[in-house]
Amino acid sequence: MRRIGVSLLVMAVTFVAAWAAPAPPAGGVQPQVEIIKPRPFSEKKDPPIKITWRTDLDAAAEEAARTGRLVLAFFYAEWSQPCKWMDEGTFGSRPVAGFVVRNFIPVKIDDSGDTSAVSRRFQIRVYPTLLFLDAARRPLHMVLGPRPPDKLYPLLKEVAALPGLIDAQKKAPDDLEANFAIGNAFAKLNQLRRGEPYLKRAAALAPKNENGRLSQARLILAAVPLEDGDSALAMENIVAYLKEFKDAPEVPVAIFYQGTILFQDGKLEESRGYFEQVRQRFPKHPKAYDADKAIESIDARLKAKAAQQNAGPKAAPQDPGSKAASKPPAPAPVPAKKPVG
Repeated sequence: MRRIGVSLLVMAVTFVAAWAAPAPPAGGVQPQVEIIKPRPFSEKKDPPIKITWRTDLDAAAEEAARTGRLVLAFFYAEWSQPCKWMDEGTFGSRPVAGFVVRNFIPVKIDDSGDTSAVSRRFQIRVYPTLLFLDAARRPLHMVLGPRPPDKLYPLLKEVAALPGLIDAQKKAPDDLEANFAIGNAFAKLNQLRRGEPYLKRAAALAPKNENGRLSQARLILAAVPLEDGDSALAMENIVAYLKEFKDAPEVPVAIFYQGTILFQDGKLEESRGYFEQVRQRFPKHPKAYDADKAIESIDARLKAKAAQQNAGPKAAPQDPGSKAASKPPAPAPVPAKKPVG
């Protein structure tokens, strides 16, 4: 099966955190990709808050170490219109700018001319890119493409919470909630592999499904292969999960995952069946609404596909003066008559 887009990972893990989990809020980083033009963000008519962008990453990291903050690196290019949307729109938003000023050391890496050494170091190829680093310059999270203010603001809050969650787990490595919280936080940011060891530890610490953590952690763990593009293994894991936790509150979420994976793999008819299960079996569950919307999208695609097939392939336009255009079409073959009797 083809590689699953990271948008699926967002869909997959966020719901466990937001609905099923009543929880308190090194390596490579799995980026979030969303190419979207920022939309207006409602806010009060208060004086704007201006972000003072630093220009030196090393100096910004030293400042982050002194102040106990994270570094927010904004990779920017003048020739990129999406960069301007982010710079003037999203970062001009008072809620976003205020949160950045209070919680991050912002640094702008300008690649308008030659690619900077910093961009080469972190292999930046998309503008804009946001890269969140700790004071030791270790990547925590990466976002590719622009975000409108109402999408970036909650993401900033999630990233800003990571250091506290990491410290809490280090201080209490055998605490169930501390392990689940950091594992779930990484999963919400599409970093399933990074959250995997914490979620496994949480599952081990909840053998009797204390606070529902065993079933919640196991469901997120079932989706981990998606980060590597292995949707077949993820489907197998979810099938096994549903057999083990057939009465868990997360069952409709698991079935929704199955439909989403198949949808991403282009298997529309099969995916529709899973979404229909969610809609019929769990009509009062929040995922029933999402399933209904997914079915609407699938039906529209199937209808468009059928219409295209019925219309047949379009003939390529020909030059009236060409030999091919002036040549009479070959006679259609006459089908053989079917013998009677």
